[in-house]
Amino acid sequence: MDLNKSSIIVCDECRSEFYVDSSVMKNLCPECAHYIYGYENCKHEFNNDRCSKCYWNGNSSDYINRLKSTDKS
Repeated sequence: MDLNKSSIIVCDECRSEFYVDSSVMKNLCPECAHYIYGYENCKHEFNNDRCSKCYWNGNSSDYINRLKSTDKS
């Protein structure tokens, strides 16, 4: 995927910034889109507290944390 790394938006759920082209959801980062809707997640590679692939900063909302705690995959 050729990401437009100049287009950064804020996730509606976790409030992290992310590259708009890194997620299939318009207003959700790949992490939140994965846990809420089951879309493929980014294979995060953190460098300086951000994923170099999607720019997610590791934030997680209480709702996403609950989903992660019950995730069986």
